[in-house]
Amino acid sequence: MRKNRTIFITATDTGVGKTITCLCLGALLKAKGYRVGVMKPVQCAGDDVQFLKQKLQLQDDLKSINPFYAPEPLSPHLAFRRAKIKFDQRKVQKCLKVLQRDHEIVLIEGAGGLMVPITDDYYNADLIKDLKAEVIIVTRLGLGTINHTLLTINELEKRKLKILGLIFCQTKPGKKSIPESTNPEEISKLSGIKVLGIIPYFKKFNVKDVPLQCQNFELNI
Repeated sequence: MRKNRTIFITATDTGVGKTITCLCLGALLKAKGYRVGVMKPVQCAGDDVQFLKQKLQLQDDLKSINPFYAPEPLSPHLAFRRAKIKFDQRKVQKCLKVLQRDHEIVLIEGAGGLMVPITDDYYNADLIKDLKAEVIIVTRLGLGTINHTLLTINELEKRKLKILGLIFCQTKPGKKSIPESTNPEEISKLSGIKVLGIIPYFKKFNVKDVPLQCQNFELNI
């Protein structure tokens, strides 16, 4: 992998497993010897940033990892408006450069899905382009994911953004249903986008367990 590689983790929806994906990728890449940093430019409520920083044992300043935070769990454009916060993508770019100085790879977790508005006329997709990032799509395994995933892929391709691959998250325990078992292969066939891996359901998350639990990941990205 080249130095200063920037990978944006987007998703087909909110709550599909972006934070866990970011954590798993970070753990796997660190286990391979890479200096990995994470960034969440926009966070609306929650403690995802603190969770990632703690679990991956990162020393970076929280203000660099998360330059824009709003206290309410809303779409960013609304959360920022209500909190009277003015989003500036140039600040995000400056923070990214700080992280790139210390890390070979920076994983950026988006807020919600690809077309979530950060402001009234600026979307996650616009931020990806401005950060010159490559993209990994996180999606569910279950019924309905074919439609959501293909729509996300189509929008990324329309915008000429580079897709590195798909990661599927098992969001609930138990035996996989027929759609959950077949969707990854079907979506890859329909779209031509490779599946990088499937993250299993973690009842309790331990970073040390990730290489064993995710050993079938394809990380030659």
